[in-house]
Amino acid sequence: DRPVVVVVAELDPAAEDRPEPLVAPVGRPAVERFAAAWQSVVRPRDPHAPVVGFHREVVAVLGAPLHGSGGQTGPGVDRLVRDLVREVTGDGGGGRRSFGTGVSRVAATPVQIPAAYEQARTAVRVGRRMNGPGSVAHFDGLGVFRLLSLVEDPAELRSFAAETLGDLAKVDDEEARDLRRTLEVLLETNLNVAETARVMHFHYNTLRYRIAKLERMLGPFTRDAHLRLSLHLALQVLRMRGA
Repeated sequence: DRPVVVVVAELDPAAEDRPEPLVAPVGRPAVERFAAAWQSVVRPRDPHAPVVGFHREVVAVLGAPLHGSGGQTGPGVDRLVRDLVREVTGDGGGGRRSFGTGVSRVAATPVQIPAAYEQARTAVRVGRRMNGPGSVAHFDGLGVFRLLSLVEDPAELRSFAAETLGDLAKVDDEEARDLRRTLEVLLETNLNVAETARVMHFHYNTLRYRIAKLERMLGPFTRDAHLRLSLHLALQVLRMRGA
């Protein structure tokens, strides 16, 4: 009965879907090598930590001290996980397969472990969406994505994004993508027009024209803080979906 974190390491789909790497050069299935690699690097550091391989993921339950009162992981856990990932990556561990890693909050009691497992799986999924293959993400570090991931109905998120962004939600439309990027940078710079123009390499007047166009499409977001919040959340929904 010790505080633990659950770590989920999942083979990235792009790598897993290639037929040839599913069998290692010596004839050993890559998923089996992946699990064995994690077991070999975890045991010297935490002999009591269970490490189990499933179809496409490895789950490790590592001892971890509580950090603060909210179950947050401390810097020692982050260093440990990154050391483990580094050792598993490449020929020194599980081969050259790309994988994402998710880390839960600290589970203080055994009954909290199932929830911690779901947190780690969420961190893998959202981390991959945010940072691509090979990402390492902590559930506590997902920010607003953590809240969005708790919405059980994906259709509700899609509907919110479509209603909030209108034509800008069209993921296959080049002009919509271009305007979304302008909106993202504007929101990231707190509506600093000069800074946004610099980041996007636009003339100041060109950006002013774009802002006017965005406001015709979306409403007066430069004057409405609540609308800006809704737009920011809708953009993050699209980002989670990989748009």
